[in-house]
Amino acid sequence: MTLGQRIQELRRGLNLSQEELGERMGVSRQAISKWEGDQTIPELDNLIALSKLFGLTVGQLLGVEQPVPAAPAVPAKISRRMRLLLSGMGAAVLLLAILVGALWSQVMVLNRQATIDEEYAYCEGHELFQTAECTLSDIELGFLQARGEQDLTLDLTLKPVQQLKGWEVIGFTASIQGRDPWTRHPDGTPVSWEEREWYRTENIPASQGTASLTLPKYGGETVWVTATLREKGTGRKIQTASAVFTVTPETKFQGNFNVTGIHVEKNTAPQAAIPKSIALALPDPRFES
Repeated sequence: MTLGQRIQELRRGLNLSQEELGERMGVSRQAISKWEGDQTIPELDNLIALSKLFGLTVGQLLGVEQPVPAAPAVPAKISRRMRLLLSGMGAAVLLLAILVGALWSQVMVLNRQATIDEEYAYCEGHELFQTAECTLSDIELGFLQARGEQDLTLDLTLKPVQQLKGWEVIGFTASIQGRDPWTRHPDGTPVSWEEREWYRTENIPASQGTASLTLPKYGGETVWVTATLREKGTGRKIQTASAVFTVTPETKFQGNFNVTGIHVEKNTAPQAAIPKSIALALPDPRFES
């Protein structure tokens, strides 16, 4: 076997065309054709490169050493029966994955429904919030109660305790009570105490547990603020039954009742109906050291 025939056989064993072999060698297709036709002999550097590509020594490539190993065998084609078997196995694996996914999805739906249907327990004296802050805007005091001229803003912040992980404060409800400054009707008759009082509620959406409430021309109103929490995964809600923040005016009689201060009381353990599992997980303050 000539050198050219040997190069051709080894090239075909690697499933390379003359052009592809030329690209690897850095020569033209015509050069490869001349080598295989024994028209020219590769230079030494090309012989070395060819021997490395074919996994031979230069002597083996030239045929002066031990016989050249047979060209790599082309893998036999997979039989039709084997293809069908592999196809069936793939379909079975895919079906199994679909069934497992459907079963897991059903389990998750049942767990979620069981969570939603959980009983609630009335909670009192257990802290629901690890952070409760209510700050007031600056306001000049000394004005007559119910005759304020400046706006008062309440900045509210609540963060649930660790046992309520996954719950968020989504809103506050402010119950606001004030008093009419007038003590007599237009006809001169006295206004009763009940008639002088007024009352309203205001819903305050919260973002990440914070919200603000502004009382226009604050005139000594009393404010009770309750909170609403929602669980992110299920949508369950908790509404506090008692106030988390209570804002009351401090008054002093100087011929009339004047607002001399504003007092804020925080309650991190308001009364509330909460899921039973969470109520059982909350520490009992009666046994805390």
